[in-house]
Amino acid sequence: MEHASTPAVAPPTRFRRRGYLVDRRFQLKYTLLLAGLGLVLALVPGLGAWQAHRQSLEIAVTDPVLRAAVEAGDRHLLLVAVGIALAVSLSLALVGLVVTHHVAGPVYVMSHYLSALAQGRYPRMRPLRRGDELKEFFELFQRAVSVMRERESRHATISEEVVRRMRNVLDRAPDLQPAIAALEGLVREERAAVGGEGSRAERGGGAPAGRPAS
Repeated sequence: MEHASTPAVAPPTRFRRRGYLVDRRFQLKYTLLLAGLGLVLALVPGLGAWQAHRQSLEIAVTDPVLRAAVEAGDRHLLLVAVGIALAVSLSLALVGLVVTHHVAGPVYVMSHYLSALAQGRYPRMRPLRRGDELKEFFELFQRAVSVMRERESRHATISEEVVRRMRNVLDRAPDLQPAIAALEGLVREERAAVGGEGSRAERGGGAPAGRPAS
């Protein structure tokens, strides 16, 4: 009895997230949006209060010396309002960068896994980083890949049994040889895809929760 040979399994492709800006367009878009929103929300009320304060003092203060002192205070108040607005804007920008990173990171990881699937192999699935979002969606994605991998593995096992039985009658039906060769090729492809690229999490030995999915 002959079995289809299983090719040596190549080591899994490793990749690392490209710094903090994983998806530059997505992250910068929403980071700048939050920064602009913070600037407007902080600057508009501040300028409104400053303008109202200035108008009231212009009406109430008539002494030129006192007016000069008040105007100097107004300029200082304006600078404080602008500084607060810029601080709020910067703070929201940093928050936006962090939040979008925790969303873009999982999407970046899953895009690599999908790329591996498109190349006909199953990726080694690893947990997301601590603090990443989309964990439920990622777990669903992992289960889907696991089911696909197990189904292809079962299909390869059944195909190997079919090849074995066909070879047993090959001397009585030599015209089965092309079909056997084609089926053996399919088995080799399936075994190469599922042979060593399975998830350690599927085997019960996933990486620690804080380890990067890289």
